[in-house]
Amino acid sequence: MEEKENISEKTEDTKNRKDPQERTLEEMFDRLGEITKKLEDPQTSLEESFTLYKEGSALLKEAQGRISLVDRQVREMEEDGTTADFS
Repeated sequence: MEEKENISEKTEDTKNRKDPQERTLEEMFDRLGEITKKLEDPQTSLEESFTLYKEGSALLKEAQGRISLVDRQVREMEEDGTTADFS
């Protein structure tokens, strides 16, 4: 039974591994929370921990990039409320 649970967990993990650019910030933060819980779980194997760490690093990098972009846009907002395009 435990093996069956592990397989369903891995299947669920695979579904959660969307390309970071396809996720909203909220989805990224939710997934980062899930990754953190799994990394803190002593039952998580070392191999899975490395995979989760890599996924989390990619999510964090993408989230930081998006937040930086919005921050720059807000700082450059014109008096009339328009922003410069930084893409």
